[in-house]
Amino acid sequence: MTTPAQDLSDYYSALARIVDDQVKLERLQKALLGTPLDNQELAQLHDIHEELEKRAGAAESLGKLAAAYTELTGLKTPADVSEAAASLGSKLSAIEQLPGASTAPPLLPNAGKALAQLALQHDERKLAAAMDPTMAALAQTFTQEKPAYDSINRTYIGLAQSLALELIKRHQADPGDLLAPALQPFGLASRMPEDHIPQELEEYAREQIHSQGDEEIASHEKASAAMEAALKELSEHMHEFATQGHLAGKLPPLKLTVVELWTKQIL
Repeated sequence: MTTPAQDLSDYYSALARIVDDQVKLERLQKALLGTPLDNQELAQLHDIHEELEKRAGAAESLGKLAAAYTELTGLKTPADVSEAAASLGSKLSAIEQLPGASTAPPLLPNAGKALAQLALQHDERKLAAAMDPTMAALAQTFTQEKPAYDSINRTYIGLAQSLALELIKRHQADPGDLLAPALQPFGLASRMPEDHIPQELEEYAREQIHSQGDEEIASHEKASAAMEAALKELSEHMHEFATQGHLAGKLPPLKLTVVELWTKQIL
């Protein structure tokens, strides 16, 4: 569970970075186009960023709790597990509705409160049972908020595309890097005359803005779908373990390569 938890934390951190970058784009849009800043929208972006950071912190704590459980026979003690569970419970309890999400289920705060209370009892078996509704809440919350996550990314890419296209239109963007595939094998760099950029190269730049933006949107949607599926699978296995005391089979390694590839592009 530690690796998926870290991937989930990175996923939320990457989304938070995108929200930060959108704020910068909003200010750039004002500087370039004179578009008035919407203070209400900026305030909402701030709230979204804060909530995404909370989710990233909770996912990181989940990983630490999972690591503590797996090391109970080593240096870790039941008290270490309880401390990790209390930390996770506290962070889950602080999570609020994500601005822009269509629903506001109290799943994570309620799961966090229950987990924090059980952590005080220093009872690993009860904590294991408490992780069942906790993982279910994480999976369900991700599913319910996933449309908002996808919307955050699409909105950012759309704004970046519009500004990039405007810069191309104003001849304020240098498309010389598009020549790199032809020049780099020979150790050469482009030297594009600033006053005479071929129209065909500008058209190629516009095509790249559209196509790469679409590819990035698709990359994120694949990552969010993979993360959603992984959380559901972990929740099912946790429920099996909590109710039966064992797993019918070994937990298969979760393939979250698409999540890791996407987050590495952002972070």
